[in-house]
Amino acid sequence: MEKLKVHENTENEWEIAYELFGNRESKNLIFMIHGGGMESHEKAPYLTEITYEVTGKRAKTFEDMVQGNYERLTESILKDNPDILICRIDLRNHGESLVDGKMDTRNTSFPLLADDTAEVLRYIKTKYNIEQTQIVGTCMGCLVTEYMLTNPKNKDLSENVSAVVFNSPLSTQFLAFPTPNEKFNFSKYQLLMNSPDGTQFTKMRGVFDSKATLEELKERPNLHVEYASLNIPTQIFLGYGDRLLPYQRAKKLAMEMKKVNPN
Repeated sequence: MEKLKVHENTENEWEIAYELFGNRESKNLIFMIHGGGMESHEKAPYLTEITYEVTGKRAKTFEDMVQGNYERLTESILKDNPDILICRIDLRNHGESLVDGKMDTRNTSFPLLADDTAEVLRYIKTKYNIEQTQIVGTCMGCLVTEYMLTNPKNKDLSENVSAVVFNSPLSTQFLAFPTPNEKFNFSKYQLLMNSPDGTQFTKMRGVFDSKATLEELKERPNLHVEYASLNIPTQIFLGYGDRLLPYQRAKKLAMEMKKVNPN
């Protein structure tokens, strides 16, 4: 993997890892942004079996994916479109974008992750004279995409994006205003908001949350609508069985986006 130093000479300076696949002479780029706790190849342990002891205690068995989601997607795209250039990024605190091989507890806010991503995308776009970009995001990667493309200083990037694919997109509204039936997210929200010192909290490798993060998300509860107003053709995939992002909540947000952008 290659690395690019972002936010140079500031407290947020970081080396962001990225990897390129396909034709480096191509003018067309597909840029993939993984989900929280994942890495650029989107590989994670998956549940293979649930067993119960006589007492009723439950045990889960996991196995590692042989090939990550973005690895399979990359192969599939290049098989039919060898003239494409693909870039997969490791967000800070994920994959190879660590500090001395460890997670770092400095600011990992979504706007900052978006700024990191914009620097990498702009660097790739300039270095390889990219004329057209398509973005694929998963979960947190979708939120990072929205923060990045709605930032006025990144207008040069958003105008260059011809299409976006969102897989199980997180939203500021979902994270900042959870309902009691969204158990994990609601419990995490309560923990952070009731923390006397706003201590960071994580149950997901690579991702830190804090009271400051929630306040930041609340400032833009309709970020998904702001993004939709850019009128970039966008395809959204939702899963009925996604416990982290309830289908009905996600569908409601998607329909709000479609009202603004029929594409």
